[in-house]
Amino acid sequence: MSESLQNDQETTTKNTPAGASSASKGELIDAPSPEVNPKRRNRRYRAEYKLTILSEIDCCSSSSERGAILRREGLYASIISEWRKSRDAGALSALNKLRGRKNKYDAKDTKISALEKELAALKGKLSQAEAILDVQKKVSEIFGISVQSSKKTED
Repeated sequence: MSESLQNDQETTTKNTPAGASSASKGELIDAPSPEVNPKRRNRRYRAEYKLTILSEIDCCSSSSERGAILRREGLYASIISEWRKSRDAGALSALNKLRGRKNKYDAKDTKISALEKELAALKGKLSQAEAILDVQKKVSEIFGISVQSSKKTED
C-alpha cells in the first residue's frame, strides 16, 4: 500500500511544469481551476414585484420581520430605500405601463381596415359572378336557348 502512495506522489511531482517550484515529495499540489466565474448580472425587478415587497415591508411591525422578508427575497435595505423614494415620486406607478412600440391605430381604425378588406373581397366575388353571367348569356345565345330574365317571371 505504501508503494501505491509513493507512485501517486511521484506522478504529481513529475506532472509539475519544469519552471514551477516543485513541492517536496510528500505534498500534493493544487492546480488552479480552469473554470471562469461568470460575472454577476444586475437583477431587474418588475414594478408589481417592487410594490408587493414594499407593501409587505410596510405592514411589518418589527425590524426582525423586515429582515426576514429581505433575507427571503435576497434583497438589501438600500434597494428598498431606493424603491420607496421612487414610489413616493410616482415612478413605480408609471412603470406599470406597457413598454415598446405604441399602437398607431385604435379600435376604430382596425375595424375600418377589416371592413375595407371585406368590401374588396365582396367586390371581387361580384365581378366574378357578373363574368359568369355574361358567359352563360353568350353560351345560351350560341346554342339558341332562350333565357328568361327574372323581370319577366315577376310579372
